[in-house]
Amino acid sequence: MTMKKLTDNALLGEQGASLISLAISKMGFVWRPTSQHDTGIDGEIEIRDSATGAVSGLIIKVQSKALTVLPNDSEDGFDYWPTQADVQYWLGHNVPVILVVSRPGTNDVYWQTVERPSGPTSPKKFHFSKSNDRLDASSKGRLIELAKGGAPGAKGFALAKPERLVSNLLPVTKLPPRLYLAETEFKTPKDLGAALKAVDLRLDFVLKNNRILSFTDLNQPQFWPFCDRGTIEDFPITEWSLALEPDKNRDFVALLNQCLRQVLYTSNGRIRFEKLLGLYFFPSNKSNKPYEFGYTSLKKATSREVVTELVNKKEKHVMGYRHSAMFARFFQYDKQWYLEIMPTYLFTQPNGTTTSRFHSDWLTGIKKLERNNAILGQLVMWEELLANSDDLLSEGNQLMEFGRLMSFQTQHGIADEAWASSGDADNTSQDGETAGLFELL
Repeated sequence: MTMKKLTDNALLGEQGASLISLAISKMGFVWRPTSQHDTGIDGEIEIRDSATGAVSGLIIKVQSKALTVLPNDSEDGFDYWPTQADVQYWLGHNVPVILVVSRPGTNDVYWQTVERPSGPTSPKKFHFSKSNDRLDASSKGRLIELAKGGAPGAKGFALAKPERLVSNLLPVTKLPPRLYLAETEFKTPKDLGAALKAVDLRLDFVLKNNRILSFTDLNQPQFWPFCDRGTIEDFPITEWSLALEPDKNRDFVALLNQCLRQVLYTSNGRIRFEKLLGLYFFPSNKSNKPYEFGYTSLKKATSREVVTELVNKKEKHVMGYRHSAMFARFFQYDKQWYLEIMPTYLFTQPNGTTTSRFHSDWLTGIKKLERNNAILGQLVMWEELLANSDDLLSEGNQLMEFGRLMSFQTQHGIADEAWASSGDADNTSQDGETAGLFELL
């Protein structure tokens, strides 16, 4: 009498499917195993809104491979080689397909998206990272984005999780109550600026039609040589700050920018303005050596190297310097003025002052490598510099003050890992910031 048998491989496959079912159900999604075995697809995931219970119709097909031993197993990862027939079958689907490799003996389960190989048509090797490709709650955002990408126009669901969104807007919290206007004999801003510099004076001003507009009280004796005392007038700042006339609005924004340059120049770090590129940057110090700026981040006291020496690894010579920098623009929203901060970099020649002819290429390269945490870290650094009145007003300049970055609380968000593939994580340092361009060359 022939007896029916259940093989160890069949049991192993059922255990692998159970691990997938458990992981998917913990995410709040729907797992549906196929009714037929050995078809190349073992089940499907349907995205579900865990907050409302609504299912989306967004589907991901799943191929499960349960193993007792992971090929090329190491502390960091392992490899898996499917057959060419499997790859062609998976790629033929009109919905996304993921490959899930599990080791039921240790309850480990990993996944990767099946994508068309860019090289020869030979079987594709999947390299799994044990830290980034684990099938668990951290995969939720990536699975949502994968399902949405396979169904153009589909909305899907945002993750139901509290999240603080940090904007790049600093509110202007203090300006002088009045503006001062006076006639002058100076014809150009350059001439007036040179005359002020000659006597070691700094003044925020807009010069137009032989008249000086300033936040600073021009009645002070030190400014009498630069304007006609008998023509000095003062007005409520709201006549310009809330003006609807385009000319007044442009003059007021120009004055805000002049004041910002003066404030940053007197701040901790002596921030300079690069006129040609229109950005603010940390300058090189007298010794032309790298240095750091200390500040308080969102969580703790920290520091950032704001001037970095760029060394050619082969020739060992200094190619130039990378300076932390920002673009800054003033905007008015609902009668409130804000400073919009856009972190960037300035690349200079080995002298530390002249803009490098490779500036554009190096900037493009580092922007491709940076991820959200690195940009947020720079944004918080500039916030600390601008909003910390003890440092900012180190020379008594109290014309302009800033609040903290505007932030918003939301109950839905997108996981950071959903924005990039697992391979991108290899360029991220231990503190969550992307490795610099020149550290990767």
